Parts: sequence; structure tokens; C-alpha cells
Amino acid sequence: MSIQCGFETGPAHELRKWHNLTPADLHNLSAQLIETEVDTHFRSYLINISWSLSMDASIKELTATKICVMSKGIREHFECIRCNYTEKFQSQTMFGNRRWQFHYIGFPVEPEMFYSISAYNLPPANIYEDSPSKSIMLSSPGCKDNVMKYSKSCIEVGSLWNPNITACKIEAEVEVNFTTSSLGTKYTILLYECEKCDVPIERDLTTKINETRTSVRIPVSDQSNNISVQIIPYFAKCRYDCRRHKGTLTCVQNHSNGSITTDSIGRYACFILVALFVTVSVIAAVVFFRNHDTKKIFFHHAELQQPVKVLVIYPKEVCFQHTVLAFAEFLQKHCQSDVIIDMWQKRRIAEQGPVQWLAIQKEIADKIIFLSSSYSITECDAVCHESIRNHKDNSECMFTLAFNFFCSDMKNISSLHKYMVVSFNEKNSKDTLPSALNSCPKYCLMKDTDTFCRDLSSSNRQAHSTNRKLVCCWSPTTKCIQTEEYNILCSTISTRSQQQQNMIL
Repeated sequence: MSIQCGFETGPAHELRKWHNLTPADLHNLSAQLIETEVDTHFRSYLINISWSLSMDASIKELTATKICVMSKGIREHFECIRCNYTEKFQSQTMFGNRRWQFHYIGFPVEPEMFYSISAYNLPPANIYEDSPSKSIMLSSPGCKDNVMKYSKSCIEVGSLWNPNITACKIEAEVEVNFTTSSLGTKYTILLYECEKCDVPIERDLTTKINETRTSVRIPVSDQSNNISVQIIPYFAKCRYDCRRHKGTLTCVQNHSNGSITTDSIGRYACFILVALFVTVSVIAAVVFFRNHDTKKIFFHHAELQQPVKVLVIYPKEVCFQHTVLAFAEFLQKHCQSDVIIDMWQKRRIAEQGPVQWLAIQKEIADKIIFLSSSYSITECDAVCHESIRNHKDNSECMFTLAFNFFCSDMKNISSLHKYMVVSFNEKNSKDTLPSALNSCPKYCLMKDTDTFCRDLSSSNRQAHSTNRKLVCCWSPTTKCIQTEEYNILCSTISTRSQQQQNMIL
């Protein structure tokens, strides 16, 4: 079931006939404004009118619904549409035992108008019988509305015009500057010398057609500093009822001693605040560096303008929940590194494919770390068993793919500095590694933590020495400072590895 709507002038032709049976009244009538774009140049509103039908047997007599809209406001207008139902109703309800509902969108909306909307079913009631109908009221916003101001009607009365008013007092005169509009050339300037002044100083102004900004000087008394300005435009569409724009005094100048004594009221306050902020920042920086020995910068305070980018590759035997994530947190917090893990970039891997993703990471990573497991286990503990069940096969696939992809690079001695092997237990760590990884530098955490940190930092220094400055440098005697947070993180990895090996034994 559908409707075909069109404008209808005059009464419906059904009024000329006598009808034995007529349909019941509409069950409900509603209307709202919806945003639309007109000719791609303007935006405005249209009225969306919705109605539902009564559920009774008289619906079989229904042929059409007539809707009339009367607008009141700046101008009055009346028009009607007739919506014919394309076929006879065979049931009182729609599918799912719902009322029949229809809507029509097409009545244009003007700013600041009141719309009286009425609707009734056809054929109508006979003469001398009650004529049932539904009516509602709807109002439209003015030209200040964020959508309506882009309508053609509002643009023609200056809704988008911004005069950008500036007023500067120069001794006994006020110079008013503003941007003109292409909608008109006549303006009236009203100058109020105080807040309670009822009678303004009035000045009419006519600008040139191609002039975009104009100014006028108006004499005032020397004591007047609380001055406000109003500009009234005269556009063809609104004539003497166009919207006024207001402005205030923005600066006071005095040329009596040959110099400007006061310029841009409020500007000095801004300068003072900025100068105060800079002063406080400099003092705070001086105090900070005096209280800290810059010769002893520990690695957990190290800041690189460009952090080390580390790609972590791990087999399925390494617990992702407790070991991989703990190791990633260790790299981020205490080695100032950007960590790249496949689980964190699932979406990119899906978009690019694993091989392309590995190729990109190889180019951007400063270090590629292979995590080694010193033992073989079939499942994690109860805490993370469920969360990693589906992840093990993916991690093993990524580990094998990454190893095969980077294997040719490991045969080149000049490229070995980019690869590292990290394990968490000294016992039989070589047995779990592919033979090609035996040529890579190996570190056992937490035994080789200081060496690992130093090598990780020095690699970044070598990779970026041509275009980046290293803020924190390492020396052979530099060690990882043993803060409480650092010890907890280190013990998490070490304890987890020991617990899982005990499970096997």
C-alpha cells in the first residue's frame, strides 16, 4: 500500500456527492521540521507530516486524505495536498497488527512562522453531518538558527553578514570601522556615550558598491569612555526592519603628547598574563635542574626525542597474558620504547595481510626481539587459560612466518644488530630456538637486564645519530635503577616463568 500526493486547489470533488458510508477520522496527526538542502546552495527545513488510520471496518471506504497548511507570520499563505491511496484497503491493520501509517514531506518552511496543519479523510462527511478532522500547530525558528540562517530567505536579510565592528576613540572622536555587505549600501550608525543614554548620536552612511570595509568618525565628549555602537543595515528584503549589530569601544588613543597612551583595552592584561606565565615556567625549570644532578640520569627517567621502536615476536609456549604483556610494559615504562605486538594491531593485519604487515614493521622497527621459552607447556594457568585458548595458534603462525621472513636478514652480519633473543630462564633456552637465531645476541632476564638496557639504548643512538639528539646517554657503568615499581615488574616476569616450569617438573 502506498500513496500518491499532489497539490489540490479548491474543495474536493467528493463534496458534491452523497455517500452512504464514509471513513472514520484519522487516529493521529503529527508534524516536525526536517533539514534539507535546496539547489545545493541553500539549506532549510521542510515539514514532515505523519498520520495513522483508525482500526475499524470503515477503512474499506477510505480513498484519500487531504492535508491543508496555513502559515501565519511575516506573510500568510494557504495550500492543500491530496494523498490518494493506490488501492483499496483489504484489512484494518498492517503486517504485525500495526496501524496503517503514512507521511508526506514537501511543505517549505519560512523563518519565524506559525503553521496550522489540518487533515481529514475522503470521502468526507455529508452535508449537515459532523465533519471529523485533526489539527496541530507548528512554529519555525528564526534566522539565528544554525540551519535556518543558511536558507535563501535568511541570507537575503543578512543572516550570514558579520560586520566585524571595531570602535576606537581618538581624543574627542570615535572612529567606527566595519565590513560592508553586498546586500546593500546604506547604513545607520548609532553611538551611545554611556550605558544609560537613551538618545544616541546618529550618523547615516552610504558606501560604494565594491567597497568591502568602511570607516566613519563621529565627534564625542572627552569624558566618554563607556561607548557602544549599533549598526543598522538597509537591505532590499528587510528594508527598515533589518537586524542590528552591536559593538563596543575596543581602544582609546591620545595624541596630545605625540604618542599613544592607551591602546587596545584589554590587550595589556593579556600581555601581562603571558609574561607572568613565561616567568613562572623559567623559574620552575631553573629550580628543577638545580635540584637534580644532570650527570646521573637513570634509564627510567630517560627521554628520547624519538623512542626505540621494538617489534616483539613470541611463540605459543610463552604466556601472552602474563609474560608478553609484562615484558611489553617493561619496555614501555623503563626503556622508553614503542612496542609493536601483533595482538595490538589485529585490524591492520587483517587489512594488509600478515606478510605485508611484517614487511612494514621491519622497516620502521629499530629492534626485533624474539622471545624464547625455556620449556614446553600445553596450557596456561586457570587465570588466563580461557583468554589465550584461541590465541596460541595465531601466535605460533605469526612466529613461524616472522622467522622465515627475517631468516635471510640474519645471515647478513651487518643486520644482526637489529635482532635480539630474550629468554626468562637460563636452562636449555637454546633448545627451544630455531638454529638461525643462535647467531643473534641473547639476553636472559633478569640476569642480563643492565646489558639488555644498554644495548637497546645504544642501538637507537646509532640508528638516529644523523638526525636526532639523544637526551640520555649510556655509559658502561650505567645500571637500571632499582625502583620499587621496576622490581615488581621484573619479578612478575621472572616469577611467572619459574611457576610455569615448576608445573612441568
